[in-house]
Amino acid sequence: MVQLDIHSKCSSLLIKKLQENNSDLISSKSAIAAFLRKLQLYKNNIRRRALEQFPCLACVTCDLLDEDLALYGEYLENIHDVMQTRVGDLLEMDIPIWVSIPFEVNVTEIDISLQEPLNKIQSDEIMHAKFKDEKYNIWKTIDVATKYPLLWEKVQFYVIAFPTSYLVEAGFSRVSQMLSEKTKYK
Repeated sequence: MVQLDIHSKCSSLLIKKLQENNSDLISSKSAIAAFLRKLQLYKNNIRRRALEQFPCLACVTCDLLDEDLALYGEYLENIHDVMQTRVGDLLEMDIPIWVSIPFEVNVTEIDISLQEPLNKIQSDEIMHAKFKDEKYNIWKTIDVATKYPLLWEKVQFYVIAFPTSYLVEAGFSRVSQMLSEKTKYK
């Protein structure tokens, strides 16, 4: 039951984050990286009996043996390792800094072919306002494709839809099933 609590908390956190971010490559990479860091944090907290993040465990803290906590930590480590393997390519993908923070990057430090259009977009007050608003991903607006076609040509790969929710959920279900079978036969 506790393993299901941990699995449920972990998978629902990631799926929720990916759905909130409209799941493009940039936001998915950020959400998955944050999720993997949370897994490590949870693992460390469980092993040192800091169970506030897991109410089901916190309720039975006096009944938990160190071996139980080590098993839960191992479970989280396994989830981390499987996720790292499944999405390693995404995490290693190099997203140009000008894509992430287009209004802060020094245009002289990017590819010369992109300097003029990036300089132009940095001077576009409407785009800057949309970027600051955080409700808009300026790269997904029609304005970028029409006003800044060269930037759009380079950035469109990073803002394509990234259908991870199903894959992540299926992956977690499989890991949970494998770990449950492993525990059952001990």
